[in-house]
Amino acid sequence: MQLVHRALAYGPWRDATSAVDLAAAPYALTNRHGYLLGHVDGVTRPIGDAHLPGRMGGWWVHPYRVADAPGIGVCDADGAPVPLTAVRVEEALALVCWRGRCGRLDFERSDALAPDTATWLSQVRLHNADARPWHGTIDLHCRITFEGAWFSGLQPGAPELQHHDGVAVVCDASAPRHGVALGADHPGTLAHGAGPELTLRCAITVPPGATMTLAFALAATTNGAAAAVAALRQALADPASVLAARTAEYAACRDSGLRVTAPAALARDVALARANLLHLGADYPDLGAYLLAGLPEYPQLFGCDTTYSVVGAVVGGAADVMRSALERLGDHAGRACGRVPHELTTNGRVFHGGNIQETPQFTIAVWDYLRWTGDLALARRLFPVCREGMCAMLAAWSDPSGYPHGDGMVERLGMGTRKLDSACYAVAGYAALAGLAAALGEPAADYRATAERMRAAFDRDWWLDDEACYGDSMQLDGRVTLAGHWTVVLPLQLGLATAEHAARALARIERDWLVPAGLVHTRMTDEQVWTLPTGLLALAAFRHGRAALGLRLLQAIAGTTRHGAPGMFKELIPEGLCFVQLWSAALYLQGVVEGMLGLSPAAHRGRIVVQPALPPQLAALAVRGVPIAAQTLDIDVSRESITISHVAGVQPLELETDAGSMLLAPGARVVLARTPHGQAG
Repeated sequence: MQLVHRALAYGPWRDATSAVDLAAAPYALTNRHGYLLGHVDGVTRPIGDAHLPGRMGGWWVHPYRVADAPGIGVCDADGAPVPLTAVRVEEALALVCWRGRCGRLDFERSDALAPDTATWLSQVRLHNADARPWHGTIDLHCRITFEGAWFSGLQPGAPELQHHDGVAVVCDASAPRHGVALGADHPGTLAHGAGPELTLRCAITVPPGATMTLAFALAATTNGAAAAVAALRQALADPASVLAARTAEYAACRDSGLRVTAPAALARDVALARANLLHLGADYPDLGAYLLAGLPEYPQLFGCDTTYSVVGAVVGGAADVMRSALERLGDHAGRACGRVPHELTTNGRVFHGGNIQETPQFTIAVWDYLRWTGDLALARRLFPVCREGMCAMLAAWSDPSGYPHGDGMVERLGMGTRKLDSACYAVAGYAALAGLAAALGEPAADYRATAERMRAAFDRDWWLDDEACYGDSMQLDGRVTLAGHWTVVLPLQLGLATAEHAARALARIERDWLVPAGLVHTRMTDEQVWTLPTGLLALAAFRHGRAALGLRLLQAIAGTTRHGAPGMFKELIPEGLCFVQLWSAALYLQGVVEGMLGLSPAAHRGRIVVQPALPPQLAALAVRGVPIAAQTLDIDVSRESITISHVAGVQPLELETDAGSMLLAPGARVVLARTPHGQAG
């Protein structure tokens, strides 16, 4: 295949990738049942380095890898392959489209995963502008496998070709109810290749001036061959409607809910961040609904990845999915004495029982979810887990200061037993526990007192005046040391630093950790730039009146969508590791809503603080569809004013702004004069 162009095609945005090798980065088609990772040139290459090296690509219907990425080929009347030339690939997230030449024919192919079933569909159009008829075949090439997911405990299957009701179905001889049906909406013949490789060949004639359309599909199931055949026939009965339904799902994500109408660059990036969340949505049999942490390496349910992404997911339209994920993590923590797991495999096995910081992070996440959604029922269900995690599990691993021992976010050797991130999250976790308790009518005074005591001691215990920075770990003898890890941003992001120390630390971080692409992982020793610390520094910058820096860092994260796989928020900046990463998109959205808009809701109390930090690079910011529980706000910020409109929902909201407090009734609109707050760069 001769590729000449590869671009994003999402709504009004048409951005060509910056990649020199157009086929190097994989593409991803997803739905809640699984995902398909392949290469746009149709060549099957290894995907994944860490978990199942080289085997993380293909079509996954978790917890199984059921096939390599299917391929479509064209052969002439003599059976000779006809190469595709001048191919332009457009990725719309909902589907991938190829357009080019195939000998004398114009060629177009559109692939998608069906919205509601584990079905892959490819629709091919051939147009013959020649005066002669064209005779040949369109071929579907597929290799069916039944390979268990990473640490699933599942043994490789034994593919066996069967026929059910006239349809070819590859079943797993060791698990007969597992099967993949394959077919086309045009008569074809099936040929065996080596091992489990199959080719479905459809002979066609395209008259002069005519267009021929045909579709292929694969349907996977764990409910027996009849279910696979039914799903296949459903997709092939109306292929265009399958593609249209998937496209409509992404269009609805783009055109409703949270969106920016000005400036244009932010409008694009917010829309893509929300689409990335939709792309990562999963609902697997053994886990329920959750958000994949990243592809190709991290389809598992992660503790820290989920907790970092709560605010972005809620405002981005994935509140229900996030609720399910928190429930599942809480269920496991409830069986583990309050310890929140780090990683659950895609069939629900606990691979890693949890780093120490994940337990307080979970409490913070439940509090954040309550603040934004007002969901007291979830808070009530998870509060006992949070209480045990903070007051029993975390306390058991802590010294009298309250700082826990154990591994934290930075997975590096040579640090002290108490990590800065774990200390920060412990302080914030007790404050969150106090907030949850108060909201639920539970005793909160002891939790609040613990948080205040730890916060009062934090600066004394962790600040290194000679370094103008916080140390990143504490040795057993109480010495605080600085290895240079990115976690030095956390006291600033979480509001634990004094004003003086925040200013000095931010200046030091800008000088020694910040590069044009963003925040390095570890000063001088690992200068890869990750989206996670860059996003957290953006939140810290907005919090401390550095809106220009905050916007610059958010733009660096969003800039990853222009590298490699188009439209995808990557794990590294500008690209690297996972080519689509949950916390990258989620932190970007949080930076817009909590950073630039300056929103701090208490949805369970019908209250929201609004203190925008408009960067000097922007003349104005217009945001639509901000969800606060069941209410929706439109917010416009300029240099001179803030306009807040209550556009949906039946409950009033109490607004707290620099101008004072007021009640915003449903359907009402208020215009407030700006103060200089947050305008510094």
